[in-house]
Amino acid sequence: MKRAFTYILITGLVFSCLGLKAQQNKKMSSLEFGFFLGASNYMGDLTEGLVPPLNRTGPALGMLTRFEINPYWSFKASAIYGRISGSDEDYQSDAFRERRNLSFRSGVFDVSAQLEWNFLGYQSTRSTNAWSPYLFGGLAVFKYNPKAQFNYVEGLHDPSLASQDGDWVELQPLGTEGQETKQFNDRKYYSLTQLAIPFGFGIKAQLDANWAIGFEMGFRKTFTDYIDDVSTDYVDYQIVRGTHGLLANSFRDRSEEKGFVPFEDGDVNGPGVARGNEKTKDWYSLTGVTITYRIYGIKEKCFQF
Repeated sequence: MKRAFTYILITGLVFSCLGLKAQQNKKMSSLEFGFFLGASNYMGDLTEGLVPPLNRTGPALGMLTRFEINPYWSFKASAIYGRISGSDEDYQSDAFRERRNLSFRSGVFDVSAQLEWNFLGYQSTRSTNAWSPYLFGGLAVFKYNPKAQFNYVEGLHDPSLASQDGDWVELQPLGTEGQETKQFNDRKYYSLTQLAIPFGFGIKAQLDANWAIGFEMGFRKTFTDYIDDVSTDYVDYQIVRGTHGLLANSFRDRSEEKGFVPFEDGDVNGPGVARGNEKTKDWYSLTGVTITYRIYGIKEKCFQF
């Protein structure tokens, strides 16, 4: 796969250079501003495979600016907000997921810088090359904050928690996997601001001299396994309850809410039982339509190779 990608990239660079030569050493540039409207999805411990359930697709909306360096290369910066979620309820046929019974939702604010390769060549004001598919890659910074809804169950939860029934609770401060406890000094609160690698593909076309429309599918490879607050294993309920309180313990293990009976030690999922898979990181995607308006005209500049 890597070899094929390298071959495609080198081939594209060769044709890009030939295309620039054919333009008699003239560089075409323009600046566009516009909007992104589409959908966001999450892939992680609370999904299965690369295609998340359709009912977990959230809206995404943002702004972008694109600088057309030449017909083959463009620089794009974007700021997009999306909603993502995941739940074990989507996989009731899986006994492990049914027992685990975890879920979350989060907003994701994504700011990225990307380089686009228009591998057919693209000129925003010419009748020729007025459309092109493209590949893109770059660097992104994103903020997120996983939350889950508390469902009070009489006889299971402490009566002091009854007033919080139905509340959406921030999960990071609860230390559900033993973060910031004396017994797990190596487990710190995960950061709610992270880096990601955006990449994907799209197609864009010029509608007239100023307006352009496009469609792109973008993926974000992250470096965290805590977008969903699920990563490692269960820890003793006394540790979480003693450090972070009763509410934290109720989100640590939600199996009893589904009717599962605790073992002799008072826990359904004992210490060391897998809660997630820390070997795989979480992903999210942003797919949608772009509409841009050219705010800076084409300028031809001579340059030297």
